[in-house]
Amino acid sequence: MRVRDVILTGVLIVALVMSLSAQSRPGDGDDNVLEVITQHEDTTEGYAYFGTLPEFAEILSRDENLAFFVPHDDVLEGLDPTELTAEEIVDMFNAHVAMGIATQHRIELITWFRTVDGERVDVTVDDDTVILNDDVEVVEAVAASNGIVYIIDGSLASP
Repeated sequence: MRVRDVILTGVLIVALVMSLSAQSRPGDGDDNVLEVITQHEDTTEGYAYFGTLPEFAEILSRDENLAFFVPHDDVLEGLDPTELTAEEIVDMFNAHVAMGIATQHRIELITWFRTVDGERVDVTVDDDTVILNDDVEVVEAVAASNGIVYIIDGSLASP
């Protein structure tokens, strides 16, 4: 009985490690964050908001690691970035960029992080789904050379 338990435990640990190692890690990609959102089919609206502005493009393409939580096109569709003030766009950008621990570890391995605007974002994992602030789901993680892009099904900006 004990030998079987040890073997089963070992198999479960190997399966867990293999599934975690197969996931995207910050810094593992060939393209930088800006290039990822430029090329990904689900982030064209996010690129329209953030990638076309020189100040954001510079931040998203620099060598410093960052985590960019870009809302899926379905979230931003129908919104017009030209109707927002520059300050509102900056606030929105800062609510979706994180430095520090969110760029050093896979998101499912941490319990919370802070965005550039100082807001705390809580991370929970339900089965294989990563959920931010009990509301926003991480749809996909794409490794970039200077961090990671998390495509999310909502917004981290305060209403």
